[in-house]
Amino acid sequence: MTNEPEQLRSHFLVGTIRHRRSRVATYDFTHHVWYLALDLDERAAVHRRLPLLSFNRRNLLELRDVDHLEGDGEDLRTSVSRGLESHGFDPAQMRVTLISYPRILGYVFNPVSFYLCHDAAGTLRAVLAEVHNTHGDREVYDFLPVAGGGPVFKGAQDKRMYVSPFIAAAARYELLVREDDEQLAVTIREDEGDEPVLVAQLQVRRVPLTNRSLLRLLASDPLMPLKTSVLIFWHAIRLWRRGVPWHRYGRTP
Repeated sequence: MTNEPEQLRSHFLVGTIRHRRSRVATYDFTHHVWYLALDLDERAAVHRRLPLLSFNRRNLLELRDVDHLEGDGEDLRTSVSRGLESHGFDPAQMRVTLISYPRILGYVFNPVSFYLCHDAAGTLRAVLAEVHNTHGDREVYDFLPVAGGGPVFKGAQDKRMYVSPFIAAAARYELLVREDDEQLAVTIREDEGDEPVLVAQLQVRRVPLTNRSLLRLLASDPLMPLKTSVLIFWHAIRLWRRGVPWHRYGRTP
């Protein structure tokens, strides 16, 4: 009989998000963030470890399938596995980690969630980026590595959804992911034509999944999803006041 805790791949991610805008007006900000990095095969074990976090039922922290992907409530592992199959992967040989805010006191808004898909050897083979806007739309971008990507995962996708009123519809995303046992860095560059408009950089370190670390995170940033929503509108007001052109809401063709 042993009292050692279960060994989980799931963990927290703690660090900063930085946005740098370089057209019309130079604008740069950095904010503290924390995320849940959930191995989608570990839900039951994670709930045993963290009683304050539940899946598809009410709790202080919740992760609900309906908040992600198609929004139909289908099991996320099943949904992602189907997408991996469409790209020629064997889902049974893939480990999928969702990086996202959970609901806190019933509220959540994730500008972007990431699904990191590693093979049995631990190589990052695909990244799904699930983008939400403040109008309730969502779009999932499947990033596969470009040829010759090397140790840094690199992928690109054309923009398919209106997100920011300060960036035109005709844009392109470039994604870079660097990771090791201790840290994760995700960079998304958004280009209009050949010119970069916005660079978003997530720089985080891995923190063990314990009740103590969760309570510390809640003490430092208790309402992370709500804070994110408020800051989006705050920075939008500041950009508008600086004269950055405003693009009206509409689905990107």
